[in-house]
Amino acid sequence: MKKSFLFLFLLILGCASDYNKVIQATESAYYGQDYDSAIPKIRELFEGSSNKDKLLFLMEAGMIFHTKGDYVTSNKVFKEAEDIADNIKVSMTRSGLSFILSDNESNYTGEDFERVMIKFYIANNYLLQGDTNNAKIYFRRLDFELKEMRFLAAEYRQNNAARLIDAYVSEKLGRYNDARVQYKNMEQLIGKSQNLIADRYMLAYREGDSSDQSKYSAGRSSLQAYNRSMQRTSPENEKLSEVIIIHEAGKSAIKMSRGRLIEDEYFSAALRGAVEVGLRAKGAGASLAGAIAALSVAENPIPVYKERDPKGSLPKRYYINGVDVGYSDIMNNYSETAMNNFNENYKALITKNLTSLSLKVVAAVIASEAMARAIESGGKGKNNDLVSGLIRVAAGAAAGLAVSQTIAPDLRCWRTIPSNFQVKRIFLAPGEYDFKVESPGSVVTSAPRKLLVEEGKPLFVSVRSYSN
Repeated sequence: MKKSFLFLFLLILGCASDYNKVIQATESAYYGQDYDSAIPKIRELFEGSSNKDKLLFLMEAGMIFHTKGDYVTSNKVFKEAEDIADNIKVSMTRSGLSFILSDNESNYTGEDFERVMIKFYIANNYLLQGDTNNAKIYFRRLDFELKEMRFLAAEYRQNNAARLIDAYVSEKLGRYNDARVQYKNMEQLIGKSQNLIADRYMLAYREGDSSDQSKYSAGRSSLQAYNRSMQRTSPENEKLSEVIIIHEAGKSAIKMSRGRLIEDEYFSAALRGAVEVGLRAKGAGASLAGAIAALSVAENPIPVYKERDPKGSLPKRYYINGVDVGYSDIMNNYSETAMNNFNENYKALITKNLTSLSLKVVAAVIASEAMARAIESGGKGKNNDLVSGLIRVAAGAAAGLAVSQTIAPDLRCWRTIPSNFQVKRIFLAPGEYDFKVESPGSVVTSAPRKLLVEEGKPLFVSVRSYSN
């Protein structure tokens, strides 16, 4: 009876689910370009999930529809995700990753830069439908988020791809001051690159600002403008239209286990000390050895972000009518942002959560002590001190093992998003052009074969590539 009770105690605590396994079938279909299989799989996950995971599944679904080219449905899904994310407004990092058995029991809130990314995708989906006005509305919402982040978060969380594309859209809509503000923001964040100087020159020309034209004249030669025969021509030619390539490259960094908790000297020593203090204070010191021994099998509850597609994340070369027009620039590296955001806070996360984690261990051991006393009392006086001590050690080990089973890293993360966002602007004469992306070692899953350039109308082109 007592053994059954102890086994049930272990079983109730149970193990945390592994998001890698949960999303595996959906992700495999997505990266295999089988979107018709990926969509019902992610829908089933969303409909069968509790509220704590709905935001994450919506983010994954929005990406699948976006990559498939169904921008209307993608926006419907991303707007639902936006509503949830805007209501949360709590960073997982700032909340301290509270361990309630496992982080998998808590709501997936997303990070501030991911909430910006949701709005970025909504704006881009509008651009890919040719709707610059609605795109601008979302870029304004996005800009408000980025301004707020500049006061609260490190600069690496800023989305410069969003700022740059917002500047291009603002120029086309005649909102030159908005464009100038975004260029200035980028200068402060990334410095004055040659392409940024070129963009400032074009803005000055369109505004008729002779002073800025002179100031940024060195950038004129970097503007790529071509006539119908793909010969270089003057970028000031009013008949040219701009083609803006938005390249989503690579597979994002993902959360992985750091391994056993005991392998991290800092974390394991701190936890041992906290558990020992707690047990001695509760008079359960006899169970300490068993509890600590069992905790040695526990997994580190704080995961680590790791890159998974460095080759597929590299810039790619583009060809228009067979003419090499160069590479795009990496303007926002989602993988680096995620890794920096999470990994640099590792020791702080340990410190914040050490008390709650040790309390769980102590509480489980105290419960096991009560079971040990019940076992002893059922021994009808046959137990000597050695047997009694062994029972308590075993009880501590059982409690430690039970808690160890619940200490698991939360591996939930946005897995369908690209590693980075690259942007390139080219000026072309109206007409139809062949388009090709050079992709040695990578799969290009979405890129048009033809570019239909209309006079006076910007063309936004989506490219997605990664390595398999």
